[in-house]
Amino acid sequence: MIKNINIVRAKFKRIKKDFFKTDLYENLDENLQYQINNNILFLENEIPILGYFVSANNYWLLTDIRLITNNFIIPLDDIEIINIPEVFDEGRRNSECDSLEIVKKDSGVYMLKLEKLTWYVIFNVLTFIIRH
Repeated sequence: MIKNINIVRAKFKRIKKDFFKTDLYENLDENLQYQINNNILFLENEIPILGYFVSANNYWLLTDIRLITNNFIIPLDDIEIINIPEVFDEGRRNSECDSLEIVKKDSGVYMLKLEKLTWYVIFNVLTFIIRH
């Protein structure tokens, strides 16, 4: 769980480049927020922070409690490690990386699809969250 979402917001803003589909939830177009809200059943008092939305079948949302995608939901407290196998194991260039590997404490492994050129920011945000 994220105790201070303003730190996460500030970290994202500081590192953010010219992204097209990834932004702070509050900065997403109202239509996108509406589509996201129709796809997700939020927990009581859950706060959306950061989102990526391509379509109803290709999105993810970081809240103060969970990472929610069209394929899986992971409580933030269950995340053990964030890996970047495309860059470090497969030898892809930074500009080609479009996913992160999330390893849960129970050893479950999930791939988080990303907008190209955003992996560095999302990696830093998620790493910060699991360390604090």
